[in-house]
Parts: sequence; C-alpha cells; structure tokens
Amino acid sequence: MIVSKTPLRISFFSGGSDTPTFYKREDGAALSVTIDKFIHVIVRKTPNLPIKTMFDIVDESDNIEDMKHIISRESLKLFNIDSEITIASLSDIFSNGSGLGSSSAFTVGLVNSLFKLNDIGASKELIAKFACDIEMDKCGYPVGKQDQYAASYGGFNLLKFYNNQTVDVKKIKSENLSKLNDNLLLVHSGKGRIGNDFLQKQSVAMMDDVKFNKVRQNRDLAFEGLNYILSDDLDSFGDLLHQSWINKRQIVSDITEDYLDNIYNIAKESGAIGGKILGAGGGGFFVFYVKEDKRECVINSLKNKTNCKIFPFRFYDEGTKIMSYK
Repeated sequence: MIVSKTPLRISFFSGGSDTPTFYKREDGAALSVTIDKFIHVIVRKTPNLPIKTMFDIVDESDNIEDMKHIISRESLKLFNIDSEITIASLSDIFSNGSGLGSSSAFTVGLVNSLFKLNDIGASKELIAKFACDIEMDKCGYPVGKQDQYAASYGGFNLLKFYNNQTVDVKKIKSENLSKLNDNLLLVHSGKGRIGNDFLQKQSVAMMDDVKFNKVRQNRDLAFEGLNYILSDDLDSFGDLLHQSWINKRQIVSDITEDYLDNIYNIAKESGAIGGKILGAGGGGFFVFYVKEDKRECVINSLKNKTNCKIFPFRFYDEGTKIMSYK
C-alpha cells in the first residue's frame, strides 16, 4: 500500500494567466503558497478484485473504460494499469469546489503514488507535467498549470508560464512570509461549486480583448505583490487582493452572487483590508488580509452573520511526498 500526502494551495494572483488561452498569447504568472491542509491518496494492489475507487461514493469497475472517476481512469491508463487496484482519498477540507486546488492536489498525489508503485523515481517537474497532461489533455478540463506545479513543488512560489509549455518555478524565501501568514484569514463560504463550469466561462471570456486585459492586470499583480512582500509593505499586499477581486469579477460575472458578496462586504466592513474568492469562483474558500487588531472583529462578524467557517492554517514549504510504502 502506498500513501501520498499533497498540500493544497492559496493562489494570490494569476487571474487565469496559467491557462493556454492566455499563455499562448503572452507569458503568464502566478503567486501562490501551499498550506498545511492536505489530500492523502491511498493506492493498493488488490489481486483478483475489480478496479475500485473510494471517494464520495465507492465505484467498482471490471473494465477501466467504465470507471466513473475520470482523473483516476486517465491516470491508470497513462501508467498502463487496467485491473486489480484500489484508489482512495482523504481530504482535510471541504474538497468539493474548494478553490484550493484540491482536484490537482489529488492528481499530483495519485501520479506520485503510481510512479512509486512502478518503482520509478520521478522529479517534481515530471510529476507536475504528468498531472497537467492528465487534467488538461487526457480529461480535457479547462484548467491551468499553476495548481499542479504548486502541489508538486510546495512552498511560496512565483510561477511563470510560457508558450513553449515550460513552467519556471521560483521559490520565495523571506522573513516577511511568516508575518503575511499571520495576517491572512482562510474562510469557507459554506457553499461549494463546480469549478470547471466557471473555468470554461473564463476561457471563453479571454477571447474578449477587454477581459483579456483584466487577466493581464491580475498577472502583473503577481510581480507587484511579491515586491510588497519583499519590501515588508504587507498592507499594500492586502490592497492588491482587493484589486484582484475587482478584476476577477469583471472577467466572469458568475464568479460571485449576492450570497458571496455579502460575505466579502461583512469582512471588509469589519476590518479586512482586502480579500478574494479562491479558484474559479462561485463558492469555496475566501482568503482575507486582516491586521492583528481587526482579526477578532472580522472573525466574530463572519461567525455571527454568515454560515462561514474559519480554517486556521500555516504556510507549508514541502510539495507532494510518499508517506508510507508497504
């Protein structure tokens, strides 16, 4: 049995510039960090039994083409496995449409486990490439590349995406990262969503030059935000989160609704400098920048006036790894 542990991530700035509809026209960029919330993937050889996947439901398939879980199916096909295997997953968060890159974290963890199952030593780069191939090409999902690379490498990274399909990962080290972590609040909206629906709309939206420019602006915020961190101007980083939220709303209007706007407005009125909904939008998690003297007020307001849940977290510097191999 193999158990992998793969971190989830908070993406601060990217705006969709990690998708082919953007980086085939211009270089993309993202600023993100992995956190101490994880997806554990369990892979076990099960001789004489059908292929079994254990997630929200248990599914058994004698024929790999009949598998309902598409990522698992395409991953197994890529590794030439078509029988006698069980795959299960455990999550530290509400993983349905979380906005924390949970689907890609699962894919990365599964790829890492399947490499181990086949006794193949795989680099972080190779694991991320395989995961991108599975989600973007084999499954045909309208996703970008930042989540797979974040989950594979781990840490606080500036990611750059190029037309030739390469990805540059620059790990950021700064004593200011701990202070930034202290000023961030991770909030679950109480509502999930189907991320691919919103990502597809975002992909279509980038055919519009005005909306493409909004994505460009959010890409540029990745560099500006990093400069604020390195110069210890963290409150300005919080302001940028608000600007990113405004830009994101103008790319795809469906990413928010009255319910989500109410959460955001309550947090702002209670003292948050800025924030944004994570991932594709429509639900899942928010991240808010809140200074220490306002933190209790924001938390109490969200708890008393909304159905939100607060998730304490810390930045996590490692990527996917194998925890057990028996």
